[in-house]
Amino acid sequence: MYNLDMAKFLLIGKDIPENYDFAKGILGSNNDVFCAESEADTQPDDYNDRIFTTSWNKASAISTHSFLIKAETKFDQIENVIFYFDADFLSTKFIDKHSDKIATAVDTMITPFLYMTDEVLKRADQKKNRLCVSFIVKDHKNDQNSGIVKIALAAFCQLAENFAQNVAEREYLRVCLAKSSAVTEIVANEQQLGEWTAKSMIELSEKKQTVKNASSWNKAGAKVGSGFPFFK
Repeated sequence: MYNLDMAKFLLIGKDIPENYDFAKGILGSNNDVFCAESEADTQPDDYNDRIFTTSWNKASAISTHSFLIKAETKFDQIENVIFYFDADFLSTKFIDKHSDKIATAVDTMITPFLYMTDEVLKRADQKKNRLCVSFIVKDHKNDQNSGIVKIALAAFCQLAENFAQNVAEREYLRVCLAKSSAVTEIVANEQQLGEWTAKSMIELSEKKQTVKNASSWNKAGAKVGSGFPFFK
């Protein structure tokens, strides 16, 4: 059984400190979070002491592998991975008609998710430990998204659905897809979204799951459909 108050989470997407509120939500009463740090001028002492960070060159497959190894070394093993695509935040960074930023946009919004999902599955196949993976989309300002962000968001969603197909071959894998949007919004802020994500994953990890369940998008804040208890 999972200890609901002592889970370890690998968070991929927005970096610390920009993603600090979401990470705080994941922490709950005694969880730990490992994620990448940005180049923002923030000292480690400014963070919660259960949020661990390291640098990561997201355009590098080698750096991605190293990042995952560092996370495993810190936590012994990774049981929970969250891929977080914040379209609202990204649309403030990547604006249409700025062709010089296309490479940076791809290396921020597409490449790292491709590299890391591949690494996560490879490690899961090696260890065969129970693994729960969430793909979370925050998209409250859809009409304000730039073209490059809309393309990256579509790629992220397709990657999530493709990843969910893996539950058919890996009985130790659970997947949750969820969207937080202006139309379906229940969780009011980033911290609440992080808290809901963590709780949903821990509950999901104890249950059986079909490909249909895994590849269906859930509404953030609602109960995740997941089938029957995994352990009897």
